[in-house]
Amino acid sequence: MMDEELILLNPGPACTSKRVKDALLRGDLCHREPEFTQLLFRIREALPRCLNLGDTHEALLVTGSGTSAMEMAVISSVREGRSVLIVNNGVYGERMIKIAKANGIPFHEVRSEWTVPADPAEVERALAAHDDVDAVVAVHHETTTGLINPIKEIGEVVARHDRLFVIDAISGTAIEDQDLAEVKVDVVCGTANKGLHGLPGMSFILCGERSVERLQEVPERSLYLNAASYLKGQRKGDVPFTPAVQVCYSLDEAIKEYEEGGGFAARTKLYRERAALVRGQFERLGLRILVDEPYRANTVTMLHLPDGVTYQALHDELKQRGYVIYAGQGQLSADFFRICTMGEIPWHRLEQLEDALRESIEAARG
Repeated sequence: MMDEELILLNPGPACTSKRVKDALLRGDLCHREPEFTQLLFRIREALPRCLNLGDTHEALLVTGSGTSAMEMAVISSVREGRSVLIVNNGVYGERMIKIAKANGIPFHEVRSEWTVPADPAEVERALAAHDDVDAVVAVHHETTTGLINPIKEIGEVVARHDRLFVIDAISGTAIEDQDLAEVKVDVVCGTANKGLHGLPGMSFILCGERSVERLQEVPERSLYLNAASYLKGQRKGDVPFTPAVQVCYSLDEAIKEYEEGGGFAARTKLYRERAALVRGQFERLGLRILVDEPYRANTVTMLHLPDGVTYQALHDELKQRGYVIYAGQGQLSADFFRICTMGEIPWHRLEQLEDALRESIEAARG
């Protein structure tokens, strides 16, 4: 193991700064006290602003992983007797189907291969064929493969058909180049830890005006994830259940770092530069990338395993050198691995990755 901190090259949880971790030590605080109300108001105001949606959306915070935000968004967007259209080209599209099934929500599906971006024309055809659809759900960045979906074009289709558009932007917010202000989106789902560099445990949904109206019209499908009760309470500075107070402290600090560093433009520039750096290394090492260049995310890169190297052997060798990588998912698990440049990573550690990979591949081959 290297003397330096272990670098997580997985798609979450991501590494965080000392400043964000130190925020956990601000002390214990009851969530019914006015100090927490001020913290809640500050974060709720900041999140839409950070993602260029400050004039159109408001935030609801929920204690839980990104999946909790997605489940809240899906079940709060579909009225009784209506259905949801799910755009599915990866594990997280599949997860949306599981959410619909678990909550008894009828669904239709637009499916494509895991390495192929969703086709807006297919969404158009599905909406024309199914007039019972109340909302369309799509994943911005499918971390399954490191694939970016055309959310702006899909949003335009959904708007023409006057349906709600819900985006799983959990690994896209503050990372990918598509400015959400340019997307006709009603609900954006995100999390504290990934592009915002907070700590895991807090997630959020950003609701536009049409979405806020819809919350009042859907049945109460969940006690804990009922967005209408969150909205009513959080507008007054209240929360329906005990939140992860210390994680809120850290998110508050992460947002300050983000804005002090230049906000959306600076953060997405950083991610583009990181991607260029490590993908140059992959090319020199002869590591082949699964997803074609125009569709690649700024963080996750899905790579073919080198000949004669298993994922576990490569993982273990790299971990000894101070890096944690991630396996492929589903049918890709046997032949691929993922490297993700998300979170707080010192630049010199990314520069050193090339040698660590070369040495690890040689050692894994034995």
